[in-house]
Amino acid sequence: MTAALLTEVRRLRPPSALPAALTALAVLVAWEVVVRVFAIRPILLPAPSAIAATFVADVPRLVRALVVTGRAALLGFVLGSLGGFAVGAAATRWRVLREGLIPVGVVFGAVPIVATAPIFNLWLGALSIWSNVAVVALVVFFPMMINTITGLASASDSHRELMRSYAAPQRQVFAKLLLPASLPFVFGALRVSAALSVIAAVVSDFFGGFRDSAGFFIKTLMANADYTGSWATVVALCLFGLLLYGAVALAERWSVPWKEQ
Repeated sequence: MTAALLTEVRRLRPPSALPAALTALAVLVAWEVVVRVFAIRPILLPAPSAIAATFVADVPRLVRALVVTGRAALLGFVLGSLGGFAVGAAATRWRVLREGLIPVGVVFGAVPIVATAPIFNLWLGALSIWSNVAVVALVVFFPMMINTITGLASASDSHRELMRSYAAPQRQVFAKLLLPASLPFVFGALRVSAALSVIAAVVSDFFGGFRDSAGFFIKTLMANADYTGSWATVVALCLFGLLLYGAVALAERWSVPWKEQ
């Protein structure tokens, strides 16, 4: 595993990350200059240097917050993705199920998180991690289901006919044709869900959850006018989201080597 990871790191081209790094640096410099030149108050927009200093000073607190909120985000991400893929695969197999589930997925996908979080807190308990996990899983479930249905249906008719001509069992058709064809769509849903899971977990924290959660810290710090601390917590959540997204992108590179990155 370690050798494979090192090999993958060597394959990454440093120049490809240079534009993003330069853009981020330019935004941070412009942000710092604007705040200092126009003397913008921290209540409106803290300077990046102040946020960085608070971030470094609050590392232990931020780590605890990420453990609590990140655990709910990861569990919901995994359960929602697995459930969405399984239901999407079943819907592809049975047309009636597919035609019934897609409109439901569109409707539930439009329901805002702030509407579902209080409901799950009432059902599962405001101090239970499973209420937050359920919110994240619901947010992740339907994009994965719809992308799975689309991906499994993307296999070409000629390839399907070829498998039928060899009298291939249904499980082989799925494993050797449909599943590989669906992987780019599945990983597309996973990349989107990596960010959505963090957002859903934090929003759930605002309606309950543990006192060490990231959402609770943001709410408390804002109430105490510690806006720089709130921004530092947001930065920590962004880093966690980037880490989760990077893990999905790395898994995609290993699982879909034929796709151009």
